[in-house]
Amino acid sequence: MDNKLHELLIELDAIVMYGNLDCPGRIAFPPILEGKAVIYIDTKLTETQQKTVLIHELGHLAKQRDEKELYDVTISMKMKMEYGANKFMIKYLFSNYIDVTGDDPHSVNYLEFMRQNDIPSRDENIVKEVILNY
Repeated sequence: MDNKLHELLIELDAIVMYGNLDCPGRIAFPPILEGKAVIYIDTKLTETQQKTVLIHELGHLAKQRDEKELYDVTISMKMKMEYGANKFMIKYLFSNYIDVTGDDPHSVNYLEFMRQNDIPSRDENIVKEVILNY
């Protein structure tokens, strides 16, 4: 895990646990931990997928920590929250990509960026938006 992610975990008062899950990842707030978030990540995922899922879940914490009860209220609320977490993840990954490669952000091949970061095609429009507004 890179330093930036470690710092974000500390800032958001979260820990990560890995295990065999029935979903890529999820967040829980065990009462015994008094508000600390636990992010669970499925060990069946590749290292790249695990990182992507971790950043996605951190997006939920950063943007929606106090709104977690709204997630299952309506399908449109769930979709809005998932969109927000995906956008957070893509912004994080793109910023890191530019820092590492030194590429001009507006000349990045977005499909190659998506492939390298295992971003699903359903998020193509978010990737394009992030690059355009970088």
